[in-house]
Amino acid sequence: MQEIVTISVSHRANHLSTQFYNCQEQNLYNNDPNNSLDSSVFLNPLIDRRTKTASYYPRLLVWEAKNGNGSLGTYQYAQDTQDYHFKDDKNEASNSESSHELITTHKKIERSKYQDALDRNEVFPELTKENTRYWSDYNKLIYQPYTFNSLNDWYHDPESPNLPDYKDLKRQRFVNNDQGIMEWKLQQDDFLDENLRTVLESCDSLQGFNLVADIGSAWGGFSSSLLQELKDEIPKCSIFSWGFFESDILTNSKPNIDNKYQMKNIIQNTLSMMDHSDLFFPVYSDSKLSNWEVAGQTCRLYDAVNSVLSHRDTNKRKSMDYITNCITDGESKRNLITSMSEVDSNYDYSYISRVVPYGRKIKKPTDYYEFSNCVIHRGSQYTEDIKKNINLKNKEYFRNLETTVFQPSDTIPEEFRTSPEYSVKLSSSEKARDVFKHWNDYVQKVFRYDDNREELKEVIGTLISAYEYGWYSDEDSGDDL
Repeated sequence: MQEIVTISVSHRANHLSTQFYNCQEQNLYNNDPNNSLDSSVFLNPLIDRRTKTASYYPRLLVWEAKNGNGSLGTYQYAQDTQDYHFKDDKNEASNSESSHELITTHKKIERSKYQDALDRNEVFPELTKENTRYWSDYNKLIYQPYTFNSLNDWYHDPESPNLPDYKDLKRQRFVNNDQGIMEWKLQQDDFLDENLRTVLESCDSLQGFNLVADIGSAWGGFSSSLLQELKDEIPKCSIFSWGFFESDILTNSKPNIDNKYQMKNIIQNTLSMMDHSDLFFPVYSDSKLSNWEVAGQTCRLYDAVNSVLSHRDTNKRKSMDYITNCITDGESKRNLITSMSEVDSNYDYSYISRVVPYGRKIKKPTDYYEFSNCVIHRGSQYTEDIKKNINLKNKEYFRNLETTVFQPSDTIPEEFRTSPEYSVKLSSSEKARDVFKHWNDYVQKVFRYDDNREELKEVIGTLISAYEYGWYSDEDSGDDL
């Protein structure tokens, strides 16, 4: 087996990881060897030799703000061998050395009705955006204690779940890249030496990582710093980075967070993640949807890609390196996936496709030159897609990958699990050039007094060249204005 570990950084990212691992739990009940997934790639099976049963735990590490885990405790499912004695005014514990005093640090977060029903093996209540505010409200698998990692002084705010609050004072938000970088420096040694090492020791032959994170806030600075250390620690492993992007000034939409930091965060973190990842997936997060809904929708894409990596049929199963080669064609600089769309619905999950080139002629998506693509087909829909879309027939055979039908968990919103057979097209196109031209203009105008301004311009200029095809006039060459 070739295991893949997920590192999930931010509350929104943890919702996606929860949906994905709930689907992995669903796959455990699939007995069809020709149309099922190898659960050991993403789940760690622990065998009880006495009862001859297996318990499955996610190969997962999560980062959260304080209280962001909801009602789920770090050691909730760990055996407790210590007898605790709580002091009482009338009857103190006889042994003062072993007695403990219960101290409440925050208001108790009640368990969800879904979790209560899960524990009691009862009928599950219907999930809605109102009763899924925490990802722990609907997670199905049991997490090991080493899974959990928490920020030091930043607290989860249910009213603004993607932007932690400093010491729960409602005065400062986790929006500045430097805040994330500083937070990582305070925690990196413990994380790398303890929790990361523990999860790696459970792997026999590690293939790589999925890193899922928010990009436009301080979570992006935290994640890009983590990624650099991860690449240094384990340089030979493949890394797929998945970044959530919200609306910003370049999508012609109202920004969701402070403009002062958002675009700087996006530019710096995307460039860093591209530099240290094999592939970078820029995923758009619709502000009209809750985190539970965004995760359910995005899981169709995320699960499709990862199902190829864990298919039980070795003829259909592909490696992370294989998919990377499908997209980059050996050009490592072109590792940004420009479009991620479902073939039938034409819905594009990509943030890149939503960027509008101000001051330049707007092209149709079909007008951009496509350097390469990879099409993942789930189920018998494959042959139908070939008949409908001539573009798929003209691509090399190795770019058309077959995998299992989508087996969604009941925690996925109904509208995103009604079509289990579909195809997802991942592509790298010239559209990325327009985006980098935007960023180059922005850096020149806004980063005037930043120490790394010239370095960023050089990196962006290199990427503009990498995504150019054909001839361009001098005024549109990407040189400084």
